[in-house]
Amino acid sequence: REGTSAGSARLPPSVASRTYLYAFVVASAPELLAHFIAHYHSLGINFAARSRLIVDPARGDEATAALARREAASFALLREAGVPYSNNTQGTWSSKLKSVLVNEYLRALPADALLMYPDLDEFFSLPCGLEAMLPPDARVNLQAKFVDRLPPHWGG
Repeated sequence: REGTSAGSARLPPSVASRTYLYAFVVASAPELLAHFIAHYHSLGINFAARSRLIVDPARGDEATAALARREAASFALLREAGVPYSNNTQGTWSSKLKSVLVNEYLRALPADALLMYPDLDEFFSLPCGLEAMLPPDARVNLQAKFVDRLPPHWGG
């Protein structure tokens, strides 16, 4: 088992070759984006061949010189890492927009594809032995536990 940034198992080659990643990310968080890319790359995600990142830039009153520098850093990071992306030109971010876009992407994937659909601040970990859990020729729906980690001072 190869370690990753989250200590989970790396995708076995037979699983990695059919695993795609879709994410709708903000351009204003280059540090988080760098961690996101490193984490999913360490799991075995091939961003160049099997990913779609939709980047949501600031608009209107949100746009400032400082924000523009942060966004430029994010776009430079994506280019340097060889991660294909497109800008969100569909309108203001919303859950409905995300749902429409990810379902459009999902319909275009091969029938045996597996999809990871994390938010920018979500870092999935995978169990060891994942390959044995997945039938090679059938559609599957994997579900997992979700754990949020909050700072102690948020406990009220």
